[in-house]
Amino acid sequence: MFDIELLGRPEGQGDGLFNWGRLTLGRFQDEFQAPLYEWAPGDYAAHWLESARRLLGGAPVAVFLTHMVRPDAAYHVGWPAWREGDRVYVQERLFLREHLNGTLDPECPEVHVGRRQEVSDEGERISQWEVGVRDLADFIERRAAGHSALPTP
Repeated sequence: MFDIELLGRPEGQGDGLFNWGRLTLGRFQDEFQAPLYEWAPGDYAAHWLESARRLLGGAPVAVFLTHMVRPDAAYHVGWPAWREGDRVYVQERLFLREHLNGTLDPECPEVHVGRRQEVSDEGERISQWEVGVRDLADFIERRAAGHSALPTP
């Protein structure tokens, strides 16, 4: 099972406006706060759908951004997903501006990802989850059938 969606209505106000979201990878679920500073709920939904389509189309890696303030922000949060055959390996990643070559391009955040690693530079195991390419196809089909990733009233 693969799913990523925004839940409920936006909360907060001004620069603190956000939407709760949830990522599902098999039995694992992670809730997150998606800031609505530069991106609206529909921007996240469109980005996630495009990332899934790229992987399904054969791209070796795509990123599902869950925290996008503006391209030159101090940090971003996303979930890089590497396709290897009919399997997709997903990890959570904190993108720090100081480690990027310039600002983060939300149209192509994959340029900042690199190859998939299972062990950090410090020797620690990196958490990752595995889903099937079919799970991505099911996600796209659900979205196409009208089950939007936008919050419901």
